[in-house]
This record gives sequence, structure tokens and C-alpha cells, in this order.
Amino acid sequence: MSGRLEFTTENTLESVARASCFVQRFAEQAGLSERKSYQLSLVYEELLTNVVKYAFRDGKTHSIKVILEDEDDRLTFTLMNDGVEFDPWEQPGPDLHRPLEERSEGGLGLYLVRNFSKSVHYVRRDGWNILTVVI
Repeated sequence: MSGRLEFTTENTLESVARASCFVQRFAEQAGLSERKSYQLSLVYEELLTNVVKYAFRDGKTHSIKVILEDEDDRLTFTLMNDGVEFDPWEQPGPDLHRPLEERSEGGLGLYLVRNFSKSVHYVRRDGWNILTVVI
């Protein structure tokens, strides 16, 4: 089955949480497996939470655009925002070999997103961060 969903949410954790129902509905309507649905939900939650927490420094309301596409067993998640330029894939992954109490905070969510992804592409275009993840 194939499908496409495009929606916009605001840069608040509450808005991101409310919009997660769109992602769940898309997964159900596309007939995604339980595993793919979980991966999609984790990618959505992790990436949008990071955008809300770190991309906007002006305290104003911003729109975050999400595009989901499922075609020929290729699930694509595209995230667009006009926040500060930030390529999450340039960030170092967590050192999983160090004891938990010696690790710096953060990075585990992006590590999981990387491991669930077949490919990731980031570009900054016309003042917008555009991140495309194929799951």
C-alpha cells in the first residue's frame, strides 16, 4: 500500500505530542508492520523534540513541517523547520562502551534514529533545515 501525509505543527512539546496521532493514523492506514510503526514513532518523537528544544532561540512561534511517504516498501520521513542551522548527523554518537555515569548527556535518541534508518540526508536551503530519513 502507498500513502502520503503532510502536516504542520508548532514548536512546542505539547503541539508535537498532539500531532503524533497523525503519525499513528498514517502508520495504520499504510498498513505498516508493528516494527515499522514503532520506528516511525521514535523517529518522529526524537527529531521533533530536538527541533523544539534546540532549533529556535527567539521565543517566537514557528511552524515545523512533516511529510510522511510510504511507497513500494520505502518509508520516508521529511522534517522541515526554519530554526538555526543544525545537521544532527554531524554530532558524535554516544560512547556506549563507557559506564553510564561517565557518559555525557544526550545523543542516544539520535543514535537510535541512525540505527533505524536506511539513509539520512540533511540540507540547509533558503533558511530551512530539511532532514529526510528513509526508514
